Amino acid sequence: MSIVYIKTAVSVTLALLLIGLLWQRSTLTALLQRAGTWVLDVCWIALRLVPFLATYIVMGYQPQSDVATFYYPIGMSALEGGIPYRDVYSCYSPLFGYWLAPFLSLWSDMRMVVLAMMVVEGLAVRLTFRHYQIQETMGQRLFRGVFYYFLPLPFVMCVFSGQEDVILWLFALLAIPLMQSRPFLAGLVLGLGMLATKAVFILLLIPVWLLTLRNAKFAAWFTAGLVTVGLPVALFIFWKAGLLFLDQQSHEGDYLKAPNWRSILNPFLSDGLRSAVGIWKWGGLILTLLIMLQGVWRIHKTRSNWRYQDYLPFIYILTYSAMSVLQQNAISNYAYLFMLPLVFTITDFRRLWFCVGLIGFNILAAIHPSLWWRLGMPYYDRLSALAKPTAALEYSIEILIFIGFIYYAIQAMNALRRPKPVAQAEPYAV
Repeated sequence: MSIVYIKTAVSVTLALLLIGLLWQRSTLTALLQRAGTWVLDVCWIALRLVPFLATYIVMGYQPQSDVATFYYPIGMSALEGGIPYRDVYSCYSPLFGYWLAPFLSLWSDMRMVVLAMMVVEGLAVRLTFRHYQIQETMGQRLFRGVFYYFLPLPFVMCVFSGQEDVILWLFALLAIPLMQSRPFLAGLVLGLGMLATKAVFILLLIPVWLLTLRNAKFAAWFTAGLVTVGLPVALFIFWKAGLLFLDQQSHEGDYLKAPNWRSILNPFLSDGLRSAVGIWKWGGLILTLLIMLQGVWRIHKTRSNWRYQDYLPFIYILTYSAMSVLQQNAISNYAYLFMLPLVFTITDFRRLWFCVGLIGFNILAAIHPSLWWRLGMPYYDRLSALAKPTAALEYSIEILIFIGFIYYAIQAMNALRRPKPVAQAEPYAV
């Protein structure tokens, strides 16, 4: 349980520092206004690179969890010319290991995987800063970047866990300059995102593709880009690995994790409902798609002038927060998927309780995966099981994180009612 205590201590410390930043926001924003974008690089060095060096080089710890189980073996297999699914088990997209391979060629160590994920996050922060909240002053936008770097969840997921989730947002960002006038290239980029990340990226591709249908010519070129990059890879993988690429990814949905609606409801379910794994798996996917389609319909009917850049963060947050609630294999790590766009497009620092709730959500989501794992990955099949203090604590954390996911999904849906897109909204008061 030592890792749980370490993550808790780090998360609480960062939370206290964040409260201090919010308290002195006006002063800090004024200072940042006179600085430059190099502040983001300093934050990356101080809050990513230095903790990485202290944890993995000075103290000699080795990465665990997904880095050791999935990322490193997949990356090393790609470096050696292996075929994913056939030569190494993978629940990720076909090219996932191949973008890790160049990093591992420099240092074939699991710690290099963590460093690669840190570089990806740094790029995502820079691009998010560039594309969003352009109506704010430099100091206000830099404050968002500083605030993000201090959040407990991104810190823990990036430095301690080496999670890859932020790469989905990075690929979504890379398509922004192309979606206005170069649909074929935009399709290539987002198709590559599908091939280089994981299957849930398709949940973003579906609404984006549907919204391109407003312009038949644009949609045709966009689809051509997707097919150009996707079809050859799919055929090659099918030739070399058969249907393993479908089997290994789909089976991940069979595993029961927490927190999600299945884990929350489990103490109240009958044996028949608990054993209906397929219903929970596919039913959750269908409901996620329906919620996503509701967001698409709202954009289509009332925000027809919004560009890809305008609706992207809201449809992204809506999709992946809903997925985190409804998929039975969802875990609190998934909050890392949308934390960056949430901070830059929805967070209003004038709303004190929103900020406090966001910090609290980050603390719980940062420590819960390790706590749940070290308690034996519990699924409570009766209410009496919650009588134990540790079980009651863990289940309570599940409920709070679950509520947080729902709240942020609602906030994203509400953001689609804005009269103007985020790039044209009124600037926040400082």
